[in-house]
Amino acid sequence: MGAASSNRRTLVVNNDSPAGLIDISDDVVQRLKSGLPSKAQGGNADSSPRQQGDESPAGRGPSSYPNPPAPPSVVYQGELPSLTSMQVRQEKERELRENDVYWTQRLKALEANLAQTNQVLEKEYGDAVADVKKRFATSGVQQQLPPCQDLKAKVIACYRQHPHETLRCADEVQQFTDCVNLHRIQLLQQRTADESQQKK
Repeated sequence: MGAASSNRRTLVVNNDSPAGLIDISDDVVQRLKSGLPSKAQGGNADSSPRQQGDESPAGRGPSSYPNPPAPPSVVYQGELPSLTSMQVRQEKERELRENDVYWTQRLKALEANLAQTNQVLEKEYGDAVADVKKRFATSGVQQQLPPCQDLKAKVIACYRQHPHETLRCADEVQQFTDCVNLHRIQLLQQRTADESQQKK
């Protein structure tokens, strides 16, 4: 029974989890809950028949536990299961749709505000154009040309004929000056009449 020497077994577990968690199967969880010995203790139970000399030809002793089925899923102890890439993608797509809806509504609100602003500006522009047309409707085409052009031409011709005797052109200069003064008086009278009509 105790005459056979037993070799001590060493179990090395490579844990790639960054959180330092060890994945265990549902079968191990059930055995831990029911108080039955775990597989590690079952391994010791496997070694006890060997110590008693009941070794099988394959080198493994008979096990008192049936072989468990393959674990159906991995259980994480102490934290929630991580999201799958599909769930993350669906969540991101949902966030993008919500973002699109928000910016679409905001764009529609800005376009409506811009349309209202354009209507106000167009109305003000139309009113300003009408006001300018009303103010300058009385100005005739003849006021755009300089007055007394024929008398001006006579003065220039006289100065060219008598370049060193400018006093010989005094009559032409006087006629031109009278014409300009008469035109100024007419403009002042017309402006006064227009202002009095606008006040009425």
